Amino acid sequence: MKLLIATTNTHKLKEILAIFSVEGLQLLSLRDFTDAPEVVEDGDTFDANARLKASTMAIHAGIWTLADDSGLEVDVLNGSPGVISARYAGEPPDDARNNSKLLAELGQMTNRSARFRCVLALS
Repeated sequence: MKLLIATTNTHKLKEILAIFSVEGLQLLSLRDFTDAPEVVEDGDTFDANARLKASTMAIHAGIWTLADDSGLEVDVLNGSPGVISARYAGEPPDDARNNSKLLAELGQMTNRSARFRCVLALS
């Protein structure tokens, strides 16, 4: 059986490959589909973005597709940056700028509880 992992992120792909080491399962990534459409993840939730990417790529590839959306949720920022985590400080995505913006917004706040949320969708 074939399963498309809807990502080009090498690190993410390695993690998923380690989890899904199942005999008879052939894992593919978006690198195997050079003609794959670009999916604009414009949903308001991680769930919406993961479903959009999974369904779009499943239709394109004609095989089961697993997709995700993920990001950081900081409690005192009401769950921000959330679905815009990768582009929190604007375009193009930049981890260092995102971290700087986050630390500036937290300022002297002592409660910095947060979580990294990941939602998976299979289509």
